[in-house]
Amino acid sequence: MNKEKFQHCQQLSQESAHVWNALKIFFWRTYRKKGVWLSESSMKRYLNGRFALHSQSIQAIIEKFCDNLKSAHSLRKENPDIRYPYKNKSWYCVHWKKNAIKVEDRYIHLSNGKGRQGIIFKLPKYLANCQPGCVELIWRNGYWLSITLDIEGKQQILGFNTAAVDMGEIHAITITDGKEALVISGRFLRSVKRNRSKRLAQLSRMQSRCQKYSRKWQRLQAVKEKVQAECERRTRDLSHKITRLALDWCIEHNVKELVIGNVTGIGKNTNKEKRLNRKNRQKVGQWEFYKQRQYLEYKCEEVNIDTELEPENGTSKTCPKCGNQHKPNGRNYPCPACNLKIHRDVVGAVNIRTKHLTGELNGNDNCKSPKVTYLRIDSEKAGLRSSSVAGVNQRKRRKSFRCRLGVPEQLTLFLPTDVGMKTRQAVRRKA
Repeated sequence: MNKEKFQHCQQLSQESAHVWNALKIFFWRTYRKKGVWLSESSMKRYLNGRFALHSQSIQAIIEKFCDNLKSAHSLRKENPDIRYPYKNKSWYCVHWKKNAIKVEDRYIHLSNGKGRQGIIFKLPKYLANCQPGCVELIWRNGYWLSITLDIEGKQQILGFNTAAVDMGEIHAITITDGKEALVISGRFLRSVKRNRSKRLAQLSRMQSRCQKYSRKWQRLQAVKEKVQAECERRTRDLSHKITRLALDWCIEHNVKELVIGNVTGIGKNTNKEKRLNRKNRQKVGQWEFYKQRQYLEYKCEEVNIDTELEPENGTSKTCPKCGNQHKPNGRNYPCPACNLKIHRDVVGAVNIRTKHLTGELNGNDNCKSPKVTYLRIDSEKAGLRSSSVAGVNQRKRRKSFRCRLGVPEQLTLFLPTDVGMKTRQAVRRKA
């Protein structure tokens, strides 16, 4: 994005914020003076044609404002401290509806109203000649386009099996139907978070040596925000890929009902009860199990797979064959009573499934070790980067003295000692 287009995006964001502020002032002033709760249609009539945006872009801001009012009104029934929209905005996202969007090959034209200059963006190849329903200009450490597309309905799966999911920090998802099991590694996702923590710690150390809010401090703060935004995009992408692998396995094995282990509250009071050390508390705190569960639930809903939650109490230390409880060390579960050896996370998934179907964990003599398949996200395709701090504190290779003088290192000649002596003597005589 060049400088002119960036300034144009800034002007549109500021104008969108002016619409929000004017709408807020008009709504609450009317409510204070006349006691009238304005409707959405009356606000649209009042703000029509008053700002340098497309008419439907203004309508979209009004619709968002009304949605915020409704959600705040419903939340205030449980918590009266929740406030209605009251803050002024300096920047706000810009929304374009279908009538203001025109796509020609790989270029999208966004109209800002009759007589005003529109804005054009280049699309990636896979979005060429697409038909977006709406487009939104948002700020995520830079301007991004959020494009909403209509996708054809997916085929509904008519399965008959029941599978269970054990979510973990090392192995993100372990899923089994009793006969086969799939273990999806989450080590690459964990390495991305560890890389982020190291880079942020390095930047914080550099900031501690600066005066707060100085120019250098602000530059480092901008780099920190860039690192956080980059990690957020990468973790979201990896979480989608992991849940997609789990859904493909469910479709392949005709799964009708998916039971997900509920680990809510696993990180509470770990410091007071001394259950985890500092490093493990950090890992559990960075574990995004709720987000992955949400991704998995909505993906299953699209293909008509029912999802239910089941508490994980005692599922990882109970033998699925004899019911003996044994806390394992390492990634494998060796039962000392019946000599069953099985993957630790597979034990959890099998017990979650058994607990959901029978309501208890007493063991089953007919239980056999399922066939386990291991999958992981390819780090090369995902674009793994080094742990350097995004251009900060990177050492550059110093050029040698010969290169600075214009003598390339590859053309250096090593002469015999006698030839070298004669050459130096000739230079001294000339001098």
